[in-house]
Amino acid sequence: MTSTDNIPRAKRSSSSSSIIQSLERLNKNLLSLKTKLNSYICEPKTIGLYQKMESLKKHLDDMHGNNTELISNLRSRSMLLKEGKVLVQQQFEAYKNLELKVMEYIGMAKMHC
Repeated sequence: MTSTDNIPRAKRSSSSSSIIQSLERLNKNLLSLKTKLNSYICEPKTIGLYQKMESLKKHLDDMHGNNTELISNLRSRSMLLKEGKVLVQQQFEAYKNLELKVMEYIGMAKMHC
């Protein structure tokens, strides 16, 4: 017996749907951050900034891939909703940290213009 057996099917579906929608919005936010990072304003002027930018791009791509995989698992129901909620929370926390790092980089890049 799984933890979702006691929850009505419609409620499980709506919870799963809202989590998937949240992850899809997060993917859009990640793409927006990547666009900002690729902006001419953020062009690295030093080797250190270049390395930082490349590292941030990799993290953005990795997080986007993780989100896409999580969405797929939730849609196919191969993951329990409870597990999914925990992973989604972790993704949002990681996104907030990554967003701060991107904003810090942008600030540093603007200082070197």
